[in-house]
Amino acid sequence: MLHPITSNCNQNCVFCSAWGRIDEKFNLNSFIKEISSDKDSLITVSGGEPFTVGIDNLIYIANFVSDLGKKLELQTNALAVTDQEIKKLKILVSILNKTGGYFNINLSAHNSSLDWKISGVKNGFKNRVNGIKILKKIGAKIRITYVINTFNFKFIPNFSRFVIKEIPFIDWVQFSYTKGIGKAKKNKSIIPPYSKVSKYLLMGFKILDKNNINFNVDHIPLCFLGDFYYKHVDINKLKNKIKGDYLKEKSKIKSCYGCGFYKICSGPRKDYIEIYGKL
Repeated sequence: MLHPITSNCNQNCVFCSAWGRIDEKFNLNSFIKEISSDKDSLITVSGGEPFTVGIDNLIYIANFVSDLGKKLELQTNALAVTDQEIKKLKILVSILNKTGGYFNINLSAHNSSLDWKISGVKNGFKNRVNGIKILKKIGAKIRITYVINTFNFKFIPNFSRFVIKEIPFIDWVQFSYTKGIGKAKKNKSIIPPYSKVSKYLLMGFKILDKNNINFNVDHIPLCFLGDFYYKHVDINKLKNKIKGDYLKEKSKIKSCYGCGFYKICSGPRKDYIEIYGKL
């Protein structure tokens, strides 16, 4: 289950799903109580930016999740990593690894100018990449999340080449379509049509696959993924009848009937259909 620890953030992404969320002042005891009631085996701590509550609090939370015997996913944009004491970062990484968990790092651009356009942070790209390299150097498991939006979808192949050249050590990349919530709900033009994105996504997939970089994809129907349909994160969930929020967010529509992927596809996001009315 997703647990937003704060809505405070050190960047201003055009697709921010947390935008508009009412934020209560962070309280460690209340957050621990919230996590305690979660029955899922994976605890996901998100934001805003989790590092804004302080690394000591994150270490405490990671220890608590470890004691519960659960896996921890810590979502971050990695901008603040370079500001942390290495000693404390090593402690956080060690505990996160103990849970079998990982850092989920938002990196939705392949260069500084595009990163600035998307994140609103002029010189953030270099710090973000350096943060990723620091975390890996001290033994972190890292997932990179590339949030597909109107500004960056044509550059997916460029991003794949960047990963191979600069951060080939990451554990996997997830390409995640912009959700029609938060800022994207206010500005729907940030969500591009599946049909326009598909060819660039497939080009990026082929580049990563050829270079043995692990990847998957979410929030786009299987019919747009070509031979890489099996990379969708929902397939195994549906096959194993695993319940979750993904079933509430997505829905099959009339044009899905008769599709060869019908039984293993969760369909488009409901907010996508509200915008485009069709696939």
